[in-house]
Parts: sequence; structure tokens; C-alpha cells
Amino acid sequence: MMSPSELQALLHEQIPISSAMGIRVTHADHRSVTLAAPLHANHNHAGTVFAGSQHALASLAGWALLRRWAEAAHWQAELVLGKAEIRYLRPASADITVRAAITDAQLAGLRTARDEGGTARLDLTLDLEANNTVCARFKGHYVARASPSSPV
Repeated sequence: MMSPSELQALLHEQIPISSAMGIRVTHADHRSVTLAAPLHANHNHAGTVFAGSQHALASLAGWALLRRWAEAAHWQAELVLGKAEIRYLRPASADITVRAAITDAQLAGLRTARDEGGTARLDLTLDLEANNTVCARFKGHYVARASPSSPV
């Protein structure tokens, strides 16, 4: 399974904006991924975290979680964010973090899709935090579809 540093390198390689944003993988295990982004690389005119940076960070957290699971499950899948919405609750005036985690039921659905060579859908709700306070709530609908070359 990819280490946090390997996952961060993959993010920076495959999704270059993650590098420009200074995104770091601060935690990654078999059930969750935590990403962080510094205020200094993601601020707006008001000195708080830019809304687009918050959306991108949350989007990438879900993608990274799904990508890490697919790699560990030996499933070559195309991973996309099919739908997303975010609600900004308060300004974030410090570095931000977001944690994406997966439940047992979600894992079972992913395994079934992998085993059947089908398409998996994963709904995640993620809280973005700055100074240990939730500043935004993101809801994303991710899709994982077996790649044509994926052995099933």
C-alpha cells in the first residue's frame, strides 16, 4: 500500500495543482487520508483561504482515498469526481486540513464492484478545518470504473 509520501508524490504528479497549492498528505492508512494545505499558498484578497482551494483540497482528499484503496485492492480503475457541493461555514484564516474516511459498507460496495468488473460509487461528506474549527463541509460523489486493461 502506498505510504503517505508516495501518495503525495502521486498527487503532485497526476494532479499538478496539488503541488502548486502546497498540499501535503499528513496521514494515510487503510481507512482514511488526511490532507493539509497552507494558508500562504491558498489565500484570497481578504487573507483567508480561497474558496476554490477549499473545494480542490476536499475533492483531492476523496480522490486520494479512493486511489489508495484501488491500488491496495490491485484494481486498475478510472477514478472521477462525478458531483460535488460545498458549503462554506466560516472564513478560514489558517492552514486547512481535511480527512476522508471510508466505512465498512462503502468498502464492501467497492469490493463488489471490483470483483464484478463494474462501476463503484462512493459518497463522502468531508469537513474542512482551520484552527480545529470546521470552516466548510464538502459532499462528493466519486465514481470508480474498471479500466479496460484492468484484470478482474
